[in-house]
Amino acid sequence: MNRSRFVTSTLASIVTALLLSVAPGALAQMDQLKNTTPEQRAKLQTDLMKSKLALTPEQTATIGAMNEKYAQRMEPIIKGSEGPFTKMRQMKQVSEAKEAELKTILSPDQFQKYLAEKEEMREQFEEKLLH
Repeated sequence: MNRSRFVTSTLASIVTALLLSVAPGALAQMDQLKNTTPEQRAKLQTDLMKSKLALTPEQTATIGAMNEKYAQRMEPIIKGSEGPFTKMRQMKQVSEAKEAELKTILSPDQFQKYLAEKEEMREQFEEKLLH
């Protein structure tokens, strides 16, 4: 696997963890997150959501800006020197605020699909961590 593909794959796994309101294993990959920019994380989140939730162009633009805003809020947590439990709590708070805002942008059907996808990705991510 070339370096670019590895970085993209690793970043996708980490972003998935962030989308999932910070699965416990996400903290184990915190050092890898430090090597990504908020813009990279936001773009990957937006692209993933666009494909999984069939976002309209307007929703894509709004969610792209929202993902950027929350990626910027995550940046000091990711790069901070706090311990893992403090980081996990802070990341969870940011993720909960983001999800509340997301609920106002998505249709009820899209939000239910988001929750279902989130749960499925959480299970896949945790399974990867255990193997």
